[in-house]
Amino acid sequence: MASKYVLGFMLGLALTSLTSGAYAGSDLDDAIKAGAKRLMADEIAERLTGKTVTFVSAKTGDKFLVFYGEANDAASKKVGGEGTKVGFYAVTDRDQVCLGWEGRDLPKLRCMDVVEIDGVLHKYKADGSLSGRIIEFADGNQV
Repeated sequence: MASKYVLGFMLGLALTSLTSGAYAGSDLDDAIKAGAKRLMADEIAERLTGKTVTFVSAKTGDKFLVFYGEANDAASKKVGGEGTKVGFYAVTDRDQVCLGWEGRDLPKLRCMDVVEIDGVLHKYKADGSLSGRIIEFADGNQV
């Protein structure tokens, strides 16, 4: 089903990679200056692919299970919530992970930098603001 979105995904990915990057004085810049390790594309793929992660939103504190499939498929469900969102993801050669969800303003992609701080992965939006933290990993689709 996601195949009808592939062209939009590819176009969005290309445009996003041209405009990505943290802004001076952003949360991301502050984290890097404080010693956070920015993950490269291969490291992001190795840590996420085939795993379900527990993601904690920086904005709301809500927890979500997010699955990153082997075929670039993705699924998400709010912990304690109803219904599952499906979509797709890709790791870019600009060292970001991008997600797109079916039924939610496609073909818009949400691309994020991933950094490790004290053993915990943090995801940062294109403007350098903190999106949230990945606090747990489990093998396979747990959504």
